[in-house]
Amino acid sequence: MKRVVLLLLILFGCAYAAQAQRESQFSQYHMTLGYYNPATAGVSGNLDVVALYRIQWMGWNNAPKTLFATANMPFRFLNKEHGVGVAFTKDDNSLLFSTMTAGLQYAYLKKIGKGTLRAGIQLGMLSESISGEEAETPVDSLGSPGGDDPAIPTSKVSSKAFDMNFGIYYHTDKWYVGAAVTHIMEPEFDEEHSSTYINRGYNFVGGYNIRLRNSLLELQPSVFVQTIFNTFTADVTARAVYAKKYNAGLSWRMNENRIADAIVIMLGATFGRIEGGYAYDIPLSPVGKGTMGSHELFLKYRLELNKPKTGKSKHKSVRIL
Repeated sequence: MKRVVLLLLILFGCAYAAQAQRESQFSQYHMTLGYYNPATAGVSGNLDVVALYRIQWMGWNNAPKTLFATANMPFRFLNKEHGVGVAFTKDDNSLLFSTMTAGLQYAYLKKIGKGTLRAGIQLGMLSESISGEEAETPVDSLGSPGGDDPAIPTSKVSSKAFDMNFGIYYHTDKWYVGAAVTHIMEPEFDEEHSSTYINRGYNFVGGYNIRLRNSLLELQPSVFVQTIFNTFTADVTARAVYAKKYNAGLSWRMNENRIADAIVIMLGATFGRIEGGYAYDIPLSPVGKGTMGSHELFLKYRLELNKPKTGKSKHKSVRIL
């Protein structure tokens, strides 16, 4: 256990001075940990396919929209347990800007104490696009859009770069903790007259599963933090699961100024191999108060890879809330 804590401290300590761009915001982060931390690939022990769609600040013109999809599963090779996955994300930040990422994930497992330590890496591509033709800009002396500034594109411009994420994740039957760094190589995009780059990002997650005696109810408190160490967002969540089928939860999100950003209401249900969930963000920040809040919907398909021969369901711990 001491080694696990040491790894977490090293990962965050060496990053303290970094300036990072925030990642996509997901209220149901228990369904999108694969986006933040590749070490969670295959963690459920099943083949999981997840799709999630989010609309941020509905009511705004060209409100930000995010699509996330992933598939992951465990596998055994050379008498060792591993995890593998693929992840895809598309962020339409506005009418002008969009970002797309796609990557392959691998996780290595090692039993430590009463739990399992996982180390994972994601390798892939990151693409940024600017739809310059949609921008309302001044015209130059010849009447062309963009004025006389060559840095303002007048058509759609796209750039691609190699991207890499790394994370660690430790879980037992009762609790879990994880940390990850994204955009390790700080991918750079070179345009004709300018260049931009994505700084590293860092995130931390932890949670606990509380099984009530003589009850079908489980309580699952958790916390998720995204930080660049001079700014951050933190989600504190409490979920309840009844009969491993129905769930509901509340989250409180705040930022580095201790200003409440949103209260999140979550509802979900599982029917056989299909699980679905919905989250509604009640905006509390000055930016979001003029909107109809944020809406998030996910759908998950799970295929049990090691089905019990007796026909009875195996008891499995909830490793990711």
